[in-house]
Amino acid sequence: MMAAAALVVCGVTAFYTHRAAHGRTAQDRAAYAIGEKAGEEAPAGTKLPTDADLNMMAQKYFKQQGSGEQRSWDLAFENGYADGFKKTHRPSH
Repeated sequence: MMAAAALVVCGVTAFYTHRAAHGRTAQDRAAYAIGEKAGEEAPAGTKLPTDADLNMMAQKYFKQQGSGEQRSWDLAFENGYADGFKKTHRPSH
């Protein structure tokens, strides 16, 4: 019985930890998804933009958003872009 309870607790913890990695709110997760898609669609042969460039991209994209936490959207977009970029672009050595 204890093993089953431990399994359930670990499963729930893993689910929420993974979910929170892409943002705590629905808006953050949406910003992450948008950034991830943009990163996946980046032209081949390009390098991952710098943090400052990613920040500018996020601010430009979410400029029209009036409510919510702008900083958390920007960060979620940046993280999503970087993850999406890394999925589709091989590092050049």
